[in-house]
Amino acid sequence: MRYARNPQVLWRSTSRGPVLLAPSHDRPELLGGLAALVWEVLDEPLTAQSITDHVREVIPDAADPHRAIEELVRVGLLDAQP
Repeated sequence: MRYARNPQVLWRSTSRGPVLLAPSHDRPELLGGLAALVWEVLDEPLTAQSITDHVREVIPDAADPHRAIEELVRVGLLDAQP
């Protein structure tokens, strides 16, 4: 499974983290924590293991980002691709 940013999500990187506006939301949201880092590393579709590797390059002792990935998929910010 590969994960990619939902192309319908409008977003900008800011000094406080990525700000996103999903098609189904009325207001933009600021991502924080691992979700923000997961979003930032997804310049191209990646597997969960590749996302984990990129996250750990930035934060070596980071928690496993799988929950953040699942939550981003659940709320429609990421697409899961076979």
